[in-house]
Amino acid sequence: MSYEIAYLTSKDPLDKNESSGIYYYQSAALKKYCGNVHYIGPVKNLLITIIIKISNFLNRFTSKKYNHSHSIIISWIYGIIFSRKLGKKKYDFVFAEKSSCEIAFLKTKLPVIYSTDATFNLLHNYYSNYSNLFRFSEREGNYIEQKAINQASLIICSSRWAAMSVSRDYNFPPEKVSIIPRGANIDIIPGREKILKKRKTDVCRLLFIGRDWHRKGFDIAYEAMDYIRALGFKVRLIAVGCSPPSEYIDKDVEVITYINKNSGEGKKQFDEIMFNSDFFLLPVRAECLAVAFCESAAYGLPVISRDTGGIKEVVVNGVTGYILKYDASPRDFAEKIIELYNSDEKYYKLISSSRDFFEKRLNWDAWGRDMKNTIDNYFLKKD
Repeated sequence: MSYEIAYLTSKDPLDKNESSGIYYYQSAALKKYCGNVHYIGPVKNLLITIIIKISNFLNRFTSKKYNHSHSIIISWIYGIIFSRKLGKKKYDFVFAEKSSCEIAFLKTKLPVIYSTDATFNLLHNYYSNYSNLFRFSEREGNYIEQKAINQASLIICSSRWAAMSVSRDYNFPPEKVSIIPRGANIDIIPGREKILKKRKTDVCRLLFIGRDWHRKGFDIAYEAMDYIRALGFKVRLIAVGCSPPSEYIDKDVEVITYINKNSGEGKKQFDEIMFNSDFFLLPVRAECLAVAFCESAAYGLPVISRDTGGIKEVVVNGVTGYILKYDASPRDFAEKIIELYNSDEKYYKLISSSRDFFEKRLNWDAWGRDMKNTIDNYFLKKD
């Protein structure tokens, strides 16, 4: 069965730089496997823009913070805008990705499929912009999340970590929650044969990707690199998408602050960086589930990360890389990298198993097929 899908987001779903390209590639998978996708967004509203700017300005001068991404006023405005948009055409269901604020006050009789990688309760005091909030902002956040979840007929989570919170913290029936990991956000998937022929060089190249350098753990990555270097290994750390402080920059660190995935040049640059790296080192302090882990698997690039958030869903020890304990030190990360780099058998086995896991699970085709089955089953039971 083919469906008419209202893809609801306030962001620009055709911008590959928006939310690491999730909206773009996800909606493409829905088109390929589930039906016709109608974009209900983006939304540009002057009042919302003013509220966000005022919120950001005040947060600079107050000891507590206000989280505008779960604002009742903004959510109410979104509710009016999207309710009107949905009333103009006939759809089979609404699909909302990371849009709790957008759907909380939505008025529609259509089934709503809400897709997320975390709930407000998980993010609260976990991510910095969800920490040290005013009490009323905390209440608003959980209120908006609860209303969004109450709107949903089905909820799609990218990890068990998120799925457990949906049911445990917001009393949503577990049988209506599906766990479907997202795919790699790349246009041209490198050929399997090319990846399996990949070979190490005499310089161990560590790749770090992430806008928030502190949350993603760049300082830890740097110290791990420095430890490897002190042992006499040739090593290089490539940081993509961030601007780390000057104390973490030296001759063996390369910083690429931005890659435009919308451009042909940007795609080529990203492909070369991924293919020519030896490890994806991301010692995160907090993480829902970075899509970069899926992209690493596509390139057979072993991941070295730490146990937090929903990472275990896509980083499997001995398959796509290794997850260290949360309290692992920079030395621990360095020693794991050295252990794998020094063993051709272990390293090349990881390249092969990472690529296998990508082809089996961490791609948008797999996501699209699972979504089609989930949606079909829902409408079958509904009838």
